[in-house]
Amino acid sequence: MGFRAVMITGSMTGAGRILHLSQPAVTRLIKDLEQELQLALFTRSGSAVKPTPQALDLFREVERYFDGVERIVETARHLRDRRGGRLRVAAMPTLSSRSLPEAIRRFKAIEPQVDFFIHSDTSHHIIDAVLRNEFDVGFGRVPPERTDIEHLPMPTSSAICLLPRHHHLAKKQSISVSDLQGEPLIALGTSSLLRLQIESALEAGGIRSGATIQTLYSNTVPSYVAAGLGIAVTDIFSVLGADRTNIEIRPFTPQLTFDFSAIYPPGERSPLAIAFARLMRAVVQSDINEIG
Repeated sequence: MGFRAVMITGSMTGAGRILHLSQPAVTRLIKDLEQELQLALFTRSGSAVKPTPQALDLFREVERYFDGVERIVETARHLRDRRGGRLRVAAMPTLSSRSLPEAIRRFKAIEPQVDFFIHSDTSHHIIDAVLRNEFDVGFGRVPPERTDIEHLPMPTSSAICLLPRHHHLAKKQSISVSDLQGEPLIALGTSSLLRLQIESALEAGGIRSGATIQTLYSNTVPSYVAAGLGIAVTDIFSVLGADRTNIEIRPFTPQLTFDFSAIYPPGERSPLAIAFARLMRAVVQSDINEIG
């Protein structure tokens, strides 16, 4: 517990407050752990501590352990209380803006006793976690070559272009890749499949954009565009729950398809997960229709 508290708070003093121990007592716990493991876990500079690479690796394992224990406790509680069940859902952050909350709202109107555990992550991490049976269902982009994955395709949409309000390109009815020449761009993270599609379109058109701001998650893109920091080509879900006051939305050519799926773990599927995935599919279609 002492090690985890220090990692979370970033200091011996902060860990002591959480554990109701003195700072010297926490320091002694950490020193004893380092001696037992024969590993240096922290470098010290005055009152500040910095985790070593070994500590970071250990912390990831510790968190997996605590997550596992939490799931066991939750399962026992459901068995004891005989409640409606639980759904562990992993989803791309872009779905958290509106689509996923709306699907949960509709589902709980039908099954009010179901508890939800939500985890947001990138698609490739979601796939790995679902295949390890850490979640009942995941929502992410499945590479075409991954024929080993059981999944329910969601409705397909097309990428859109977001422009700052009053941008000189806002007078156009649609934005083409050639319009991006020299324009500052808000780019998605390097692990994003959509980013690869955008870069491919730029390269095919011989287009070089201006300066870029990279953000890992597409649901943060509208904020940067609204601030006038650049243009973005992104998925429609990222803008659904955003403040669109200072944003213009335009179709983008060439058409870049954005598809994702409900991903199931191997083995027997949870009936709740199947039902939720089907409802999510209807919500996604409604959201696509709204943006058009």
